[in-house]
Amino acid sequence: MEERYFVVKAEMPKGEAIKQALAKTYKFYEALDAWADDCVKEWKYYNRRYGWSLKVSWRKKPLYWVVMYRGFFHMGFSIAKNERDDFLALDLEEATRRAITDSKEFPEGFPVEFAVRDEKSFQEAFRLVKKQRELLG
Repeated sequence: MEERYFVVKAEMPKGEAIKQALAKTYKFYEALDAWADDCVKEWKYYNRRYGWSLKVSWRKKPLYWVVMYRGFFHMGFSIAKNERDDFLALDLEEATRRAITDSKEFPEGFPVEFAVRDEKSFQEAFRLVKKQRELLG
């Protein structure tokens, strides 16, 4: 099982440390961060097990979150029930489509999570995050 990278409360993720942690996938994190330049970004620490997560909001609404691992990152968001069909109408990989349709509903919606390890996984996740922002208005 892969472990989260930033789990010590006193070590909030920052610039060079993020770059070193993500290595080859840093360019995808950097592209996502630049795209969300007009969003509110907030690092949150939960506990030693879950560590630090980056919460990104658009117009006071949660847009997506990011968690760092060694050499890659996870990103995810919640899809509102009434917007699920909008996401399923996109040209998606079958695994992504299954992740959306199989997701268990929570009060905030249907959570979908991606491991961004390469160009293909980044583009799939990024396509959905852009759709999420479009739907949030």
